[in-house]
Amino acid sequence: MSTISPLLSRTSNLMSSELLRRRLQETQRELLLAQDQASTGKRLSRGSDAPSSISAVLFLNQAKIEREQQKINLEHGSGVLNLADSSLRDITDILIDSQQIASSQIGVGSDATTRATQAEVIDAQLEGAIQAANRKFNGLSIFGGNNGASGNDPVFESFLGGVRYTGSTESLRNDVGALVDLPFNANGLDSLGALSSRVKSLVDLDPQANAQVRLSEVDGARGQGFAAGAVQLSINGGLTTVDLTTADTLDDVLIRVNDAISTAAPGAGALSLGPAGYSLTANAGNTITISDASGGFTAADLGIDLSVTSGTSAGGDIGVRLTERTLLSDFGTVIDFTSGLQITQGLQTEVADFSSATTVQDMQNVIDALDLGLRLTINDAGTGLDLVSEVSGIELSIGENGGTTAEDLGVRTFGSSTLLSDLRGGLGVDRTPAGEPDLNIQLHDGRLLEIDLAAANTVGDVVDAIRNAATASGLALGTDFDAVLSPVGNGIILTDNTSGASFDFSVTNAGLSFAADHLGIRANALSGSTITGTDEGAVTVQNLFTHLKELSTALRNNDELGISLAGSSLESDIDHVVTARARVGVQARRIDDQLVLIEDRDIQEQTMLSQLQDADLTEVLTRFAQLQTQLQASLQIGSANQQLTLLDFLR
Repeated sequence: MSTISPLLSRTSNLMSSELLRRRLQETQRELLLAQDQASTGKRLSRGSDAPSSISAVLFLNQAKIEREQQKINLEHGSGVLNLADSSLRDITDILIDSQQIASSQIGVGSDATTRATQAEVIDAQLEGAIQAANRKFNGLSIFGGNNGASGNDPVFESFLGGVRYTGSTESLRNDVGALVDLPFNANGLDSLGALSSRVKSLVDLDPQANAQVRLSEVDGARGQGFAAGAVQLSINGGLTTVDLTTADTLDDVLIRVNDAISTAAPGAGALSLGPAGYSLTANAGNTITISDASGGFTAADLGIDLSVTSGTSAGGDIGVRLTERTLLSDFGTVIDFTSGLQITQGLQTEVADFSSATTVQDMQNVIDALDLGLRLTINDAGTGLDLVSEVSGIELSIGENGGTTAEDLGVRTFGSSTLLSDLRGGLGVDRTPAGEPDLNIQLHDGRLLEIDLAAANTVGDVVDAIRNAATASGLALGTDFDAVLSPVGNGIILTDNTSGASFDFSVTNAGLSFAADHLGIRANALSGSTITGTDEGAVTVQNLFTHLKELSTALRNNDELGISLAGSSLESDIDHVVTARARVGVQARRIDDQLVLIEDRDIQEQTMLSQLQDADLTEVLTRFAQLQTQLQASLQIGSANQQLTLLDFLR
């Protein structure tokens, strides 16, 4: 008869209880998981459920969130562009109606009263065009560009008797899931020509190199910017590498190269920086060579790919560009900053005083402070400054204020370099055929100067032609007679100091020429000695707002030529707006196509996500039932085992 140790019995009971407890916990855990899967429909609820799949699930969930935002962006962009399209259609209708009015008021049957009445209609059309241009979609200006979300302020507003555009020249862009962000509104420049007139300077201010100039601000000796990298430095045959990858300024290059030279061969030479770029000096008995590593262009871009023996060699011009940070003292040309500019915008005249400016940005701030609706900008080449007018419908004139500032900067609207073809708003100067005089200048002493302007291309050429004719007739320039550009404002000033005969001092057109009128100098000073010409070089923003205002003015003044010119300009405006509408249509189509693509991608990603994390409800419910049965059986067996005693083993 066998016996059972009490200790063994206790151990077996404890083990049995622990195994039962673990089995019950495992079954309950699986039941809870099955219950959770059945209620949520998801196979995965935490990372530990399927470590190999969770990263893909997280990625797809993040992509889903991004797709939702991209769809919102696309739907918003579609709404903006659809409104822009309808607004451009309305503006086109306004321009067509206005052009038809202009056509109807030319020729027989039109009178001053009828034209004045039609001017009121054009004023209403102008207001309608402004309202259409100021439309918004959910608070976003459709023609404001990336400055179109500026609250309730319109981007086209009445200003100094004209229409000012305060928006941007770049359209808003947003993430729509494409390779690049897509534009989803329009801007006033592209759509309506809001800034189409600018005073472009032809003067290269030739900014000089200095230690603080950033490498991102140079065109490079090859004209392709700066390619960061390392350069090879050879000193008397010994080779070392200078890493310029993290160099930020011209001074960084200078310090690193010179440190390398001093370390490798103290006193061998040095790299220096001049107005155009770098120069390399090798002291007597030394040879220093700087070159690019294979495939690199760093030395070439810096103009320091040089080899020098016992001497100095200048590198290439690194082409420093103008920036807002550029010091005025670093301009390579002489500029009169003391006198300033006399600027007339519409009926308002102000003086831009640059005497306290030290940087280009200071000059821009001076222009902004005048509040004339002007922007001083750096040209695309980074060599000069342009003045951009934001105001349509009024004339802009930039002249001197007693010095040479406007000429020096190249922004004078009636200067020596102003093309005759640009005068009178681009209509130019009507002249006679070559060999025939265009101007007759009658002097007090009886001499008549006949001026042939056939070879003249600029205002300066006209002044020279007049002065040459005076010299040829025996007059002493500056004493007997002179022709100069006005030292204040704009215009040609003629002075006649002759005497002795009873002749008026006058300037008239010669033959069929209109040069005296178109140059603003047709006048009779009678016994006076000075004729001050008018400014015929004023510029206007050439767009639909200007041309509608010009048409209204011409109708009120009963000016048939003005009506005809304005009508012709409106035809060009119609073409411009139609083209802009087509461009908006292309943008809208790209937005719509991208929306379809995003929705397709969303479906694909949702399918993949479902495959990774969605539960098979049939399998889950079957397993749940099995687990319930398993739990019940475990409890019954465990209960029976726990009721056994020592007597049960002794039987």
